[in-house]
Amino acid sequence: MRFAGAGAWRDPWPSEMTIATTLDDDILLHYLFLRSAFALEPAATAVPDLEPAPPPSDRPLTPGQRAEWSAAWERSWRELWDWRRRLDHCRSTGTLEGLFGRIGRPPLWPLELGDAFDRDAFAAWKDTLARTDRGRAVAGRPEGRHVEELVAAWRRGLHEIVVLPYRGEYSRPVDGYALILSRATYLSPTAFPAALRDFG
Repeated sequence: MRFAGAGAWRDPWPSEMTIATTLDDDILLHYLFLRSAFALEPAATAVPDLEPAPPPSDRPLTPGQRAEWSAAWERSWRELWDWRRRLDHCRSTGTLEGLFGRIGRPPLWPLELGDAFDRDAFAAWKDTLARTDRGRAVAGRPEGRHVEELVAAWRRGLHEIVVLPYRGEYSRPVDGYALILSRATYLSPTAFPAALRDFG
């Protein structure tokens, strides 16, 4: 990508800058789908509602089961983000060889529930995501319209933008390396650069 400068061409994108944009990561979606479908209520982890929301599960949970699953979801969700932080370190240092032997595999607690995780319902929900504004997110790639803010956030440690189907505008930095955004924020000409400016 090149930009016109005063009398010459200049490229504002530092040659060493690498930022990944992750749209609707499958593993993260598994967790979000399960939490929404079973109305789990993790005690300390606030997660926005989803848009579109998965349909409620037709499998009833007792209050005890819901409490148990909520606690397990929260514990595994934290472990997943810890794993992603280790993955980011490997990516940023260029040490991907033998990756899983060094950092392990990601926690896949929703899939470990077997038949309790409705794979058909999950697939149908993912199809609805594809029919929403995800296409615009992929085609638009707003990063190119906010290079100045992106470079500044990268200099403060940003390595990855994670876009999830949260309802409304939402942004949250994670461990100094990632920025979680709702799709509404990612596509917004004002909220996206504001989130980048606030990173760090």
